[in-house]
Amino acid sequence: MNNIQELIPFNTACDEFIAGRYILAGVKINSLMQLIARDEKLTDIVSTALKGYDFNSAFEKSLENDTLTLPTNDMELIAYVFNLLYRFDNKILNFYDFITKYFDYGTDIAGKEFYNFSNSVIIPFKEAVNKAYSKRHIIVDTNEYQNNYYNKIKAQIKLIISNVDAYKLKMNEKEEFTLLLNALFTASDKNDKKMVYALMVGLDYFSKENRRTRPAFLALEDCFKE
Repeated sequence: MNNIQELIPFNTACDEFIAGRYILAGVKINSLMQLIARDEKLTDIVSTALKGYDFNSAFEKSLENDTLTLPTNDMELIAYVFNLLYRFDNKILNFYDFITKYFDYGTDIAGKEFYNFSNSVIIPFKEAVNKAYSKRHIIVDTNEYQNNYYNKIKAQIKLIISNVDAYKLKMNEKEEFTLLLNALFTASDKNDKKMVYALMVGLDYFSKENRRTRPAFLALEDCFKE
């Protein structure tokens, strides 16, 4: 199976978003995020892009003068857009308010904001992922991909921690949440199955007590799905 064939589901999801309707954007964003989470090769690319990436700083810088400017580096662009979609998908940012504010270019075309967002953000994201995939596909099926669940968990933890302030936790709750997440990351990095499941139980209990974090736990739980 060559690169293009392997990326058909991802490219199709992007194309369906672009061709979709404004009102269905939330569903399409969720579908795209779930697809990436299920594909260990795409997850690996995103995880690599996220490593050491300061989204909050990049986000603030990108919105100067009330216009959105994407990073020019492909891996930074992947990290930026994936973080943005994550925030939309988890209701940290309101998608419709966001595109209305930053993608209304003063035209009278119906649905212009959605069209502008699709062309300015989703298409470059799709192209950047395709480029990164083409460069990395030669390592497919090596040991790096044998622990699919662990790679997904680690990528998801990086996202959650980078957006931890959005959960509006008290200081002690934030510390406990971060401690659990970091421990889960370490256990996943060591492929420690028993510890991973034990920490997931702890996070399940924590998220039931602190409902704002429940979406984060459910996202981690989804990492175990085929």
